[in-house]
Order: sequence, then C-alpha cells, then structure tokens
Amino acid sequence: MVSPRINPRVAAEASVQARNPLHAKPRNQCILISVRGKCVQHIKGIIFDLDGTLVSSSLDFNAIRRDIGCPPQQDILDYLAALPANEREQAQALVFQHELDDAHSSDWMPNAQSFIHQCALAKIPMAIVTRNSAQPTHIKVTRNGIPISHVVTREQSKPKPDPSALLAIAQQFDLPSDAIMMVGDYKYDLQAGRNAGMATCLINYQQLPDYVHLADYRFEHFGLLSDAMFNASTARF
Repeated sequence: MVSPRINPRVAAEASVQARNPLHAKPRNQCILISVRGKCVQHIKGIIFDLDGTLVSSSLDFNAIRRDIGCPPQQDILDYLAALPANEREQAQALVFQHELDDAHSSDWMPNAQSFIHQCALAKIPMAIVTRNSAQPTHIKVTRNGIPISHVVTREQSKPKPDPSALLAIAQQFDLPSDAIMMVGDYKYDLQAGRNAGMATCLINYQQLPDYVHLADYRFEHFGLLSDAMFNASTARF
C-alpha cells in the first residue's frame, strides 16, 4: 500500500492551529504532529460522508422541518424516531421525497472525484456513511459514478454521530480505528469520527464553523487535502 503523506505547507494553510482562536487544542501529541505534517502517514483507510462532502446537496432542512412539524432546532432523525408509528410513517414519506428530489440534481463536489481516484490508486480502502435513506443514496452514487461499493445508509445502522457504522467498517477494513480518517462537512461527521476514535477531517467549508474544534484536520476543498496527502514532491520531513 502507498502510504499517504501530508504536505506541511498545505497543512499549515489548512490548519493554522496556533493562529486561530476557534481551533481547540489537539487531543494528543500525535494530532499535534499530524497538523505539522508527519503523523497522518498512519492513515490507512478513509470513511466519507456523502451530501456536502462528496456530492452537492440542495436539501432545505428548514422546509423539511416545516413539512413534518419538527421544531427548528431539533434533529430531524431524532424527531422522526420519537413520533408515534402512524405519524412517523407519514413524516418519513415526506422526508424521503425531499431526499429523492435532491438526489437527481447532485454533482461531484470540487476536486472530490480526483481525490477518490488517487485514493483508489494508492489502494486506500474507502467507505461512505450517510444519514440519507438508501434509494436517494443509490441514485447519487450511481449518477456520479462514485467508485465506492461500501455504503452505509440510515436503514443499515444508527445514524451519525453514533459511531456504530464507523466501528463496523473498521472491522471490515481490518484496521484499528486510529488508522482511519472520517471526512465530512458537518458536526455529526466529526462527532462520529471522534466517538469511534478516528482522525477527523473537516472539508468543503467557506467559513470556519463553530464545531471546527472537532476536526483534527481541515481543508477548504479536496484539492488541498489531495495535495497534503499525495504531493510528496514539496513535502519536507
């Protein structure tokens, strides 16, 4: 297997740990070293979120909440789970329709396709864990030709931030959790990664969110992550 490398120059641009007050102290010395360009070499597998991470999404969560009567600040899946059975079925159908409409307009996020290709060439095992339902997820994966066969939807496991799906994937990869990185664009992805004892990577942000402290690595887009992992020509160790 080709071990990924981190480019210190890119990592510094992506992390700016010491200069950004939103960046919390790293959890351990290894993480501190990793953002300086070394420890990421232990990453042997990657788990991706789907919406907003690998592919675009236009889901309007406020509209979904209005349609199903979910309070503004409550998690939609938690709300569905707490409904009586007959109400839950109707609400789930509404959520499903939103997801289905969104699936037919999804496209690759910038540089994500080339990053997946590089990971495949490096023989890095990959998986997708999404809070989406199965059919819309299948449409998005098929529509965009995403070459990842290991896909877990909310019907198959407890949704993120629960780490169950991630831990099961680690077993299937035959890798320890700390050799795997969870890559996503939202706090549930990062929380799930931390709950599973994995490295966490925030991707595709324009401004730093208030949950940035959950990320061991952060990159504005996959181009920077790709440079950091695979562009060894400018790396200095």
